[in-house]
Amino acid sequence: MLKKELLFYKLAPDDYESLVRFLGGKMEELGYVKASYVPAVIEREKGFPTGLNMGDYGIAIPHTDREHVHQSVLAIATLAKPIQVHSMIDPSQVVEVSLVILMAVEDPDGQVKMLSKLMGLFQDVETLKQLELSNSSDEMYQILSKLELEVV
Repeated sequence: MLKKELLFYKLAPDDYESLVRFLGGKMEELGYVKASYVPAVIEREKGFPTGLNMGDYGIAIPHTDREHVHQSVLAIATLAKPIQVHSMIDPSQVVEVSLVILMAVEDPDGQVKMLSKLMGLFQDVETLKQLELSNSSDEMYQILSKLELEVV
């Protein structure tokens, strides 16, 4: 699920939706998701936002149903400066997010498995710091490839 061509560092999006459109657009260009994927993610975020405050870090894990996915993949971006995303815990609150993991999972059981693996990443402050400081997609890939982010 981890593809070097879907790892982006120090992006500076105007807002959350434009970031989701950018990341999802790359997934679509590479054939991993259907044209319906990005609109479905954006619509899902309106009712079920995915911002998480993890202490020192804000993370978002936007995703949608598997019917919009051809092949399971993650698009991961670190941000030059945090953007606001509504909280998964309390949608009336916003979280300052500096890491976004756009998740496309085709396997019906895969979404829960992947979320579980990602929670391990979110609790690993040292790895999050390394990601935040990375200056290339190669560097990001080296850090993330140790985490076994495949859905088996």
